[in-house]
Formats: sequence, structure tokens, C-alpha cells
Amino acid sequence: MAGKVKWVTDIEKSVLINNFEKRGWVQVTENEDWNFYWMSVQTIRNVFSVEAGYRLSDDQIVNHFPNHYELTRKDLMVKNIKRYRKELEKEGSPLAEKDENGKYLYLDFVPVTYMLPADYNLFVEEFRKSPSSTWIMKPCGKAQGKGIFLINKLSQIKKWSRDSKTSSFVSQSNKEAYVISLYINNPLLIGGRKFDLRLYVLVSTYRPLRCYMYKLGFCRFCTVKYTPSTSELDNMFVHLTNVAIQKHGEDYNHIHGGKWTVSNLRLYLESTRGKEVTSKLFDEIHWIIVQSLKAVAVNASPSLTSSTANDRILKYNLINDTLNIAVPNGEIPDCKWNKSPPKEVLGNYEILYDEELAQGDGADRELRSRQGQSLGPRAGRSRDSGRAVLTTWK
Repeated sequence: MAGKVKWVTDIEKSVLINNFEKRGWVQVTENEDWNFYWMSVQTIRNVFSVEAGYRLSDDQIVNHFPNHYELTRKDLMVKNIKRYRKELEKEGSPLAEKDENGKYLYLDFVPVTYMLPADYNLFVEEFRKSPSSTWIMKPCGKAQGKGIFLINKLSQIKKWSRDSKTSSFVSQSNKEAYVISLYINNPLLIGGRKFDLRLYVLVSTYRPLRCYMYKLGFCRFCTVKYTPSTSELDNMFVHLTNVAIQKHGEDYNHIHGGKWTVSNLRLYLESTRGKEVTSKLFDEIHWIIVQSLKAVAVNASPSLTSSTANDRILKYNLINDTLNIAVPNGEIPDCKWNKSPPKEVLGNYEILYDEELAQGDGADRELRSRQGQSLGPRAGRSRDSGRAVLTTWK
């Protein structure tokens, strides 16, 4: 009989510990032999730092890829996606195709973004092309809406400049790095309010890339109706959906937490915009996720804190389904595993992308490309004798 999985975590959350205990796994300390370690982001950094030089043994598994910050840090995410697009251009990939204005047809999913202080002069040049535009500034390494603010005048970031008269921007060693992006001032609203999506994606391997989308994601709503009015630029209850911000608002609902399930969002969009438009939207969301993962290697540390009872249930089930894929049958990990679990163990996950399957379809993809069919998400779901055909990128 195989031994029991030995687990350790430095995150004291019931949704984690209850899932480990129900499997009959054995808790140990980080100094003992362990098989599964659910680590905080800081622990991952320390354990896999150059100085520590730690390497996992064949029977050990952790919950983060060591270089996850390449996509979860805002500045590195932008850098990697820009680099990815340029690499595809050099390869002559149809995915990097542009229109007559030089805009990417299939990879235009990142707003105009600069790093501060490094790109200050480039930002100023772009800002002056459209001086009435609004921009959003975010610290590169923070979360939960901390340090975010909106600007619509260069004078509002004078504190970043040593010499405001010449608009020079001199980097200081103690200055925190920020990204500044063109603000999307006409977002999709529901009930007049902004919202964003919290989607959970499990990546079991990067080579080949194999990832799963959790079906039970949710939307997070602002408590105050949206307005593009410049008089409300400082009102974060209008602009930021983070629960850490919204829970301090007068209209915050502590029962539902200002959240909606993705399935409810889909039903709403199908009833107001139609099924075809809604399917195309979700197809493009999936497209962005896969291309982002291909650009590197995501929110690294999704919150396991439960703000409502439904939240707690969702996150417990999320961890349960994650462990069923990451540690099949609750057996001690083995690096020689076939990383493709059978469909019946996926729970509320569904396969989002499997590079091995995609490569096997290479000849068919090439044929469709030669026939002039799009390889991007805007191909949507074509109709063939009434039968839905999945987008070619899958």
C-alpha cells in the first residue's frame, strides 16, 4: 500500500487545511520530508532563490511555478507580452498580423502602457497626443487596489519629477516602480456599475502547456455607479472593484459581497446581447488567458480569504478540484506522471488548452490558415452545416 501524502503549508486557511485533512494526508513541518507544500508567494521566492538553490525531488510538488512573478507583476507582464508579440512577428506568425493602422488583429489585449520612472519621456510624448485622456497608475508589486490612482493632467504626477519645468523624470533608487496605462473609460457596465472577473486557471505543466479553467469564477462589482466625469477621478468606489476597497463603502453588501457568479453573468449577457455575442466574448477571454500563459509563465496568489459564506464554499471546492488534478488519487507525487487526468476527475475544471493536442492538429491548422481562415479568436465559432466548430487556436 502506497504511503500517505505528507503536507505542509504556511497559509492558515480552512479551505486548504480541510481539503488536506479529508484526504487523510499527514501534516509535517517544512524541515521534515514533505510531498506537497502550499507556499505563500514570499516562501516560494525564498525557497527557490539563487542563494537557496533548492530543487524539488521527484516526489515533491508545490502550488506555484518559481517564476510566476513574470506574469503576476504588472510591469513584467507587460514586458513579456510585448516581447511575445515581437517574437511572433519575427517568426511571421499569422497571430501577429496587424491592420492598416499597425494595430494587432489578435494580440491587442493590453492597453497602451509604460513603466515609470523608466519610460517617463515616452509616456509624456504619448500623453500630449491626446491631452484629454485619462490614465491609471498602479504600483508594480502591490495588490488589493493599494496605491492605485487616476490622472488626466501631467501636473498630477509632478511628484515623480525632480524638475517639473523641463518635465525631466529622474529615477531615484527609493522610488517605487509603477505602470501607467491608458484608462478604458467606456467599460461594460451592469446596473450602471463597473465590474471585473475573478477567474481561476490551473496550470499543471508549461512544457507542454496544459491549463484548466474553473467554471465557478465570479464578478466583483463597484458599489457606486460609474461616471467618466473628471470630478470623480479620486473616487475609488467608482473605479476599482477590489473587495479590499469596496468593503469600506457605505453601499457594500456583506451578504453577497458585491459578487456575481460567472454563470449569472453569462445568462445576463445572453439575454441582453444574444448567445452568439456572449460565446464570442468568452472565447476571447479564454484566448487572452492562453496567450498570456504562452508569453510567460499568473494572479500568483489568488485570495483564499472568504468574504461571504458562498465564497467559502466556492474556494473549498476550488482547492478540492485543484488537488484532484495536481495529486491524482491522493497518491504521493511522481514526476513521471502523465499530467493529463481523466475527464471524470476534473470536477468544475474544464481543459482550456493542451499544447500536445494542439500540435497534433498542426496540419489541419496550417490548411485552414492557407485557406485564409483566421487563427485568432475573432474567428469565433464558425458554422458548418449547423454544427459549432471550435476556434482554431484550441
